[in-house]
Amino acid sequence: MSRVAAENPRFNRVRCPSRREFIQTALRTATGTALVPALGLISPETLSALLTTTDVQALTPARLPSRVVRITDQRMIPVRIVQRDLLRDYLVEGLRRLTGAKTAADAWHDILAPDDVILIKFNRSGRQQIGTCPALAIELVDSLVRSGWAPERIMLLEAGDYPPRPYKTKAPDYRWQGSVVDFGTSGKDSFLAALDQATAIINVPFLKTHHRATMTCCLKNLSHGLIRHPASFHANGCDPAIGEIVASPPIRDRLKLNIVNGLRAVFDGGPEAGAREMDSVGTLLFSRDPVACDAIAYGILNEIRSLHQLGPLLPGSRAPRQLVTAARLGVGQFDVDAIDLQDLGN
Repeated sequence: MSRVAAENPRFNRVRCPSRREFIQTALRTATGTALVPALGLISPETLSALLTTTDVQALTPARLPSRVVRITDQRMIPVRIVQRDLLRDYLVEGLRRLTGAKTAADAWHDILAPDDVILIKFNRSGRQQIGTCPALAIELVDSLVRSGWAPERIMLLEAGDYPPRPYKTKAPDYRWQGSVVDFGTSGKDSFLAALDQATAIINVPFLKTHHRATMTCCLKNLSHGLIRHPASFHANGCDPAIGEIVASPPIRDRLKLNIVNGLRAVFDGGPEAGAREMDSVGTLLFSRDPVACDAIAYGILNEIRSLHQLGPLLPGSRAPRQLVTAARLGVGQFDVDAIDLQDLGN
């Protein structure tokens, strides 16, 4: 049991965070009708409105619901400095809750293979202004090394100014693969050569709005962060490009874990991070499923916006289209019945 759990017995049961009554009620539309049942998830009714009958049947979960663990504690980032002790403990709790393991080491071994070469993908857009990547990078590397992975089997991509550290991690190959991948209707491109080095990806995106794609989180951090010409894939709100790129084998076969860095969130005007459009939320999300994680993240962004007297990111009960496309392509699940949300806070 971690120090957080030992000191706070309430932490050992699933509960909602209390931050300004963050999840008192479902978000509502202008007519007063519930926008989504909980945290912005897509209801069966909304899903039916978005998709054809054939699509709905294709998206009906044929496996266990995708688990998403949400941890919220503003004490992790009270002003500007990340509180590393709390962050470390909550990383342990998130991994334990996601896997059902007793220790962080057991959790990592449930997620990764002992001989994996691990690429940890952060996000460079707004990185300096948000300022939380180095702390999270240090804690993730330290946890992996203590769990048995040599630093030489860990690569950090877009982590920013990683401070002097006791571990010398593997340098990613920043060249481009010689081959071109056909994504389907959205086009073709080459991936970063670092994917040739990696057997496993840990995806660590920010939680941000996006002027073209509505939001950027797990899916877009992979789709537009690992290809050579990302600007060529922004048409039509980045759809179907986001889903098609993440569904391609070089990403899909390697993606093992998503940890959303929502310590600070960009709730308006993203993806660049302006001080007036950022909020210190103190949230982490953990999931193996990037679509389910983004569904929860979408609801969180709308929650934050409501606290700042802003309307939802999309009118009515609409959802970011890339979630629909990614689910249709089998990348993950995003409707209410397909997500097992464990919401932890203090």
